[in-house]
Amino acid sequence: MTTETQIVKTGRVMVAVDGSPASLEALRVGRRLAGLSGDRLVGVTAWQPFRHGVLPPASAHPEEFAEDLVSNCVIAAFRGGVMPEIDIVAVEGDPADSLIALSREASLLVVGSRGHAGLSGVLLGSVSNACAAHALCPVLVVHAPGSVAAFSESDLLADRAGAVTL
Repeated sequence: MTTETQIVKTGRVMVAVDGSPASLEALRVGRRLAGLSGDRLVGVTAWQPFRHGVLPPASAHPEEFAEDLVSNCVIAAFRGGVMPEIDIVAVEGDPADSLIALSREASLLVVGSRGHAGLSGVLLGSVSNACAAHALCPVLVVHAPGSVAAFSESDLLADRAGAVTL
């Protein structure tokens, strides 16, 4: 008996957003690629209300906070430019697990690389590494501006055939 995983591609470029400089760059690159492909741009963040054994106050609304985080990151990423049309998704759960699960609905997953996971995470952070290894769609890992591997939006060009060149 075999079990098949159904993958539904919906024409969405999903961008992981956590407020880091790399995630702001991922938003900019994701918008450019969504524009080239005609796909919808989706900003995704994951929230975990009970971290490190600390209970939030009763007035806390972690899902709203997560949605506001994505909205504020979009504003910061495109300050001074045209704001993209973007869908916002905030899910409860581990960031890597949530992104991997959502990847079944994406044509592309764009994640920033923070690179804070020790020797194994020198080039990729733990979330970007997990997504690159397990996502059900192609994954693009974007470095923050100013890092050795970063590139500017002007470096992301479409050639005459419509292919993307990094």
